[in-house]
Amino acid sequence: MEFLKKHYEKVILSIVLLLLAVAAAYLPIRVAAVNKNIEDEIIGGAPKPFIPLDISTNIATLNRARKSQLKLSGPEHNLFNPVGWVKSKEGNLLKDPFYGRKGPEALVLTNTVPLYFRVKYDRLVQDGDEIKYYFGVTREAETKRRDRRLVTRVIRARDKNDIFILKEVKGAPTQPEGFVITLLADNREIFVSCQEPYSEIAGYTADLVYPPEGGKKFNARRRGDKITIAKKSYEVVVVLENEVVIKDTKTTKQTTVRLNASE
Repeated sequence: MEFLKKHYEKVILSIVLLLLAVAAAYLPIRVAAVNKNIEDEIIGGAPKPFIPLDISTNIATLNRARKSQLKLSGPEHNLFNPVGWVKSKEGNLLKDPFYGRKGPEALVLTNTVPLYFRVKYDRLVQDGDEIKYYFGVTREAETKRRDRRLVTRVIRARDKNDIFILKEVKGAPTQPEGFVITLLADNREIFVSCQEPYSEIAGYTADLVYPPEGGKKFNARRRGDKITIAKKSYEVVVVLENEVVIKDTKTTKQTTVRLNASE
């Protein structure tokens, strides 16, 4: 007993070390056994049979939809094409076929007509040594209506009027073949033959239709003209052969309407 009292700490430490040694020796054996069990389960385990899902009810629903010929799109179906309602003059509610398709985007450009600038030689008048040449001028694209009609201009060689300068007479002065003319509007030179009038396209007019308001028509509209659709005012700012550009007079937002855009 005296020995234990003096050396009990050493005895306890020896026991702990012995237990640790036994645990260290047992651990590899236990790990090997566990690995063996895992391998046996992976290799020897039989896979569970695949059981397909029962989708018979889904197939039956799809077949019923096919038989009923349900349309998921189109103008008469409201799932993806919602419609609005408007009141008739009698107070009845009517389906609005143009719901969500109003304003300048709903305009249809049906036709454009070219506007011509023409200069035609008419005749000459000689008074002694002075020779005057008569020309008919048509400017269909002018903004003011009074400026679009046919006007006559009498001019001498190398003289000018409010429309052009007669720069040169081709051929004999009394039997001219043609004339070189400088247009004052853009300082361009053109040639006017005595046999054929000079002609060029100077602009277009446009015919527009607005289906949401009963096919309201805006015929022969020119640049600068105003139209009213969906209770808003718009200005025609560009008219080309195949398109028209209109501008909201309040927001200045522009919309392009193209010819045959629906085709």
